[in-house]
Amino acid sequence: MKETFTLNADCFVLPYEEKGANTFIAYFPLQSLIFEINRDAANILNSIKEKPYSGNDQTTKKFLKDLVSLNVINRKKEAQPYVPFDAAPTSNNTMLLLTEKCMLSCLYCYKAAKEHGKLMSIRVAKAAIDTIIENAKKQNRGFIDLGYHGGGEPTINWKVLTESFYYAKECCASENLYLKTNICTNGVMSKKKAIWIIENIQNIIFSIDGPPDIQNKQRPFQNGKESFDKVASTIDLFNQFKKTYGIRITATEFSNGRLCDILQFIINRFHPPVICIEPLFVCGRCETSGCLPPDEDQFISEMKEATILGAKTNTPIQYSGNRISYLQSRFCGAQGSNFFITPWGDVTACLEVSSRHEPRADFFIYGKFNPEKNKFDYDKDKYHRLAHCQVQNLESCKDCFAKWHCSGDCIAKTPDFTRVTKERNLYRCKINKALIKDTLIKTMNNQIGYSMNKTVIKSN
Repeated sequence: MKETFTLNADCFVLPYEEKGANTFIAYFPLQSLIFEINRDAANILNSIKEKPYSGNDQTTKKFLKDLVSLNVINRKKEAQPYVPFDAAPTSNNTMLLLTEKCMLSCLYCYKAAKEHGKLMSIRVAKAAIDTIIENAKKQNRGFIDLGYHGGGEPTINWKVLTESFYYAKECCASENLYLKTNICTNGVMSKKKAIWIIENIQNIIFSIDGPPDIQNKQRPFQNGKESFDKVASTIDLFNQFKKTYGIRITATEFSNGRLCDILQFIINRFHPPVICIEPLFVCGRCETSGCLPPDEDQFISEMKEATILGAKTNTPIQYSGNRISYLQSRFCGAQGSNFFITPWGDVTACLEVSSRHEPRADFFIYGKFNPEKNKFDYDKDKYHRLAHCQVQNLESCKDCFAKWHCSGDCIAKTPDFTRVTKERNLYRCKINKALIKDTLIKTMNNQIGYSMNKTVIKSN
């Protein structure tokens, strides 16, 4: 009687174009296992993915037996990541979107922020802090994470920023909780404000898009004046105080063919410990400015070069869709844990969705501050819908080798917000898959291989 072999792990067979038509890659993501194989082995794996398989010749049997020893065949079904969620959010972190006002007029601003706009009240900010402290105590987590972002530029609402920080600090001291803090800023601030942030906020991200010509074109002041010198002077002050920070770059059509030069400039000029790059997602002010994302093929090619540059300069270059060390069922906390507060006191799962007037609001805004209770009320159906948007439930991700790394990607960047579980952003999908595959191949080729007759396998 022939022995039958059954697959018990997620398995993906990918063409290895660089080595010709007869070479493939077998990838078991949840086992952190990657094989370089020939066409015969690829055919076997594709067959065993469909139904149990019986080996005939000795080479095939040996290949299958080795896969058994690697725990991907004839073993207990592997567990898949899934983030459980409660009936209502229980997060011990919040992001206060303090305002929609901004002194800059970035070509691609997702909020099209202006000089005038809503400011969050200290009452709403304190209620959010009370909520995450209560959650931290119930969950025995030992800390809260308080962040500041926009809408607009958070330092514009300076009074609420500083008052809420001191309130959180005092509350954490009385409750024996550790306070983590972060801020994302455009860097346009007074020296006094910068020094306060240096002394009080732990994690800082500056948004700056490159050398003066790029920064001034993409991120001008509201009056059209140039912003580079002002932002650079703030970052210089942080370097002077030896304060750690990261830099976030938005790549647009104006980055085409220049991405590595932009990165080299940022590295030489500021020496940041990490740089995050995101290609533009067309929304907000893009509709009036006409600003476009970089060509996807160009961006893929340049990001491959960027990772090499980052390694040479000891500066990690990160893109959110390329995370091979990340094996999760959701891209971020928008799928069930984000408790972000808008200037109006709404609860949103995504920092890019802070107004009830935008098309994504019905999907992402799931709660509101109740002034009578001094607490937040939640639409539990909306919250559950968000929490359910994990990659296992996203139809177009089911057969994708990259699904556990990009985890379905950013659900705020889908082309049709009425079909979040049906369609992904094909532009980002193409970039994600190309960069993840490139990183996997580089990882595989740094491993020690051993021969299995006609099949070469490399595993970690």
